[in-house]
Amino acid sequence: MKIRFIALIISLFISTFSFAQQILPDTIQPKIQASEMDSLLNTIEGIHEDSIQSLNALLYKNSWSSSQIKYPENTLPNKNDTIALALVLPGNHPFFMPIHGIILSKFGIRHGRMHTGTDIRLNSGDTVRCAFDGKVRLAKRFSGYGNLVLVRHNNGLETIYAHLKAIKVKVNDSIKAGDLIGLGGRTGRATCNHLHFETRLFGQAFDSNKYIDYDTFTLKADQIFYANKRFEIAKPDLIKKPSPADAELLAFSGAKKHVIRKGDTLAVIARKYHTSVKKICNTNHITAQKTLRVGSSLRIN
Repeated sequence: MKIRFIALIISLFISTFSFAQQILPDTIQPKIQASEMDSLLNTIEGIHEDSIQSLNALLYKNSWSSSQIKYPENTLPNKNDTIALALVLPGNHPFFMPIHGIILSKFGIRHGRMHTGTDIRLNSGDTVRCAFDGKVRLAKRFSGYGNLVLVRHNNGLETIYAHLKAIKVKVNDSIKAGDLIGLGGRTGRATCNHLHFETRLFGQAFDSNKYIDYDTFTLKADQIFYANKRFEIAKPDLIKKPSPADAELLAFSGAKKHVIRKGDTLAVIARKYHTSVKKICNTNHITAQKTLRVGSSLRIN
């Protein structure tokens, strides 16, 4: 069991590193030498944390501020870069809705000003919980936000929980999805008790309604794409095509490529190629619950 766990951790790091090399441009790829890779793989204790730190260093260029929400311009990716982020990384806890309540105000223009989050009704003292696994970057009173907690998640996203009555975490605390963030209230610029919930990447706010279904309190997709300063759930036109080298490697390995069509499921695809759902998932580093997008492709060994 221990050996299997170790192998899983090593596999996660390798897949994270390989993913970064394939999807992200050279300008923001991690500078990890072969000797450093060997050292990481030989360090069994904490290797999962190292891989997460490597991913966040890749995205944020080691920027970590416990005083400001935004980032310097030089941390932003190039305009034409496309970045795909899994909303829940392998081994992490599933998404947890911070609070169940009525939506008071959505992301967008409000009274002539940009409202950068989603306001959710709650009662004073209600428990507010973390959405994804991560680490606390800010935990303090912050301007009109009142008492605020900002968590940088293991996938690189950041979430903000504002107008809290009380903060129950500290900067640099490691936190899991569903863990206590604080107690709801109306501190800062707030006319009633509510949670101001934001999602950000590189300090840039975007609409959490793109990936959260606020009626069912579940995720709409298992990944989100950032391209040209826009955020979208996975769409075929945003998926980066494999390079000629990748295509050659795919052919050399004897793998086939299946383009997803309407009505396809993992079970249907497995039967077509006389393989199993488990093998398809392992080859593509996905779970059996993954939503298949028409036009995207899977590798079949």
